[in-house]
Amino acid sequence: MRALVVCRDNIGDTLLTTPLISALYQEGGYRVDVLANSYNAGVLARNPDIGTVYIYQKIHHRGAGESRLGILLRRLKIMWQIRRTRYDIAVIAKSRWDRRVLKWGTLSGAARILALGERSHPAITDLVTPPEGSREHLVQRFHRMLSPLGLRSPAGPLVLSADPHAVAALAGRYGIVPGEPVIGLQISARRILQRWPEASFIALAGLIAAAGPGRIILLWSPGAADNPTHPGDDELAARIVAACRLPVLVPIATASLDELTAAMQLCDSVVTSDGGAMHIAAGLGKGIVALFGDSDPVCWAPWQVPHTVLQGEDNNVASISPRRVYQALRELDSHER
Repeated sequence: MRALVVCRDNIGDTLLTTPLISALYQEGGYRVDVLANSYNAGVLARNPDIGTVYIYQKIHHRGAGESRLGILLRRLKIMWQIRRTRYDIAVIAKSRWDRRVLKWGTLSGAARILALGERSHPAITDLVTPPEGSREHLVQRFHRMLSPLGLRSPAGPLVLSADPHAVAALAGRYGIVPGEPVIGLQISARRILQRWPEASFIALAGLIAAAGPGRIILLWSPGAADNPTHPGDDELAARIVAACRLPVLVPIATASLDELTAAMQLCDSVVTSDGGAMHIAAGLGKGIVALFGDSDPVCWAPWQVPHTVLQGEDNNVASISPRRVYQALRELDSHER
């Protein structure tokens, strides 16, 4: 039996589908292929439960020298490959289906299409509607779609692995040795209410360094803040490094998902705002201090790893103090030991 899982969402949402994929493959016996996009597909690399990852590119993600026509032609090729495979089921991996994502399930020609939501559609054979008013983690919500298939196992952990060669290269470049305590500070966040202030990162780094021994890895998405396609935090990171002046602080700009995953693999625990990077840390089994602004921790908290969620009283991470984050790190470290 063959299953197509359609993942058109962001990095975090895509990682949160991996327990569903594992259950389809390990419990259901399906050969599982995934449709992803060029932005999120990296987190599915080296996943042992996946056969083929079809990677399509959104027009607004095209790079320098890439034409719209070339992107569209590659997308047509993917459509043809999916159609000729003859899938038994297509799973729409989105908290609520929409027409844009449903078209890929319809295109597959699958005998059954499973989706979440309240509205029905002629193409959807198995509509799963969560109980009204229910608040649950997105992993659990995705797992509801296994019920029509008779699969009942609880959701397992996220599945993610770092490239061992990339991890070894980073460790060698920065002199990080096995057994050395390493804390990651991931400073990038898309949404304003999820951005912890520069001064708070500086103060936290000082507290961690004073407690020693160990290293601090500063992680961020590279680029200029005013880049309309992929805003970066080069200037923010440079200011933090200059203000800290700490020999133990290792700045690593992560230009790709593989680089971010490899850098996080070097860490014992990670401080990060809610977002894709947080779920990458969870996929690697890291302890996490998760900073939440106006997103819902019930739905988005780190899945099945030791963690502490801190949320600003005004739904703004800026109101979370460095001392509070440092204390959460100490408690997390004590729990893990």
